[in-house]
Amino acid sequence: EMGYDVYGLSPKINTDVPSIITDFQKKEWSNTTEEEQKEYFAMQDVWHEENPGEYFRANVWYWRPVWNFVCAACDDFLSDADMDAGCSNSGDRISKTKAKRIASRLRNLDKQGIIQSWEDEMMIPYKKAKEHNKKVEEEMEEFRKEMIEKHGKDIVPADYPKEDYAKWNEIYSKRDWSGSYPPSREHIVRFSRFCEESGGFEIC
Repeated sequence: EMGYDVYGLSPKINTDVPSIITDFQKKEWSNTTEEEQKEYFAMQDVWHEENPGEYFRANVWYWRPVWNFVCAACDDFLSDADMDAGCSNSGDRISKTKAKRIASRLRNLDKQGIIQSWEDEMMIPYKKAKEHNKKVEEEMEEFRKEMIEKHGKDIVPADYPKEDYAKWNEIYSKRDWSGSYPPSREHIVRFSRFCEESGGFEIC
């Protein structure tokens, strides 16, 4: 699943990188034990927590609501090109000045309880869409079973005969995609901390 990697251009480093991380990175992945891998990822999480300006990652489902919120909240100083930058993985950059302004704006909105209100409000259609999609999934599952009985167990939708494929698409198109983008105050607050200490950032 596609995600967005957002890197600080000149991040504020609050703590040294632990040797567990640097030693692990020198090794061949195939020569490491499961235990070492676990320890490495745990330490990496801690280090990112202590140095929030270095890196912000979100899968596409979480990133979109965060960036949409940022664009709506900061449209008085983000250009159209800046806003477009957050909708693709093309490595576009947001300057340090703008990153600081985003952080400050988000902090103020959070203090006023506006981000929480936004989450509460957005949760209503989100949950409704999820319920709706559950029913669509059930309908798709029923149709899959029918197709297996009709054409044999190994068939996948792409190989359905034309009429059946059209029917499959008809069911699939009933999905409500807003049920895939969870609104989250926590993610926006985390992004605000990242912006504050990022020194500007690049969206990949």
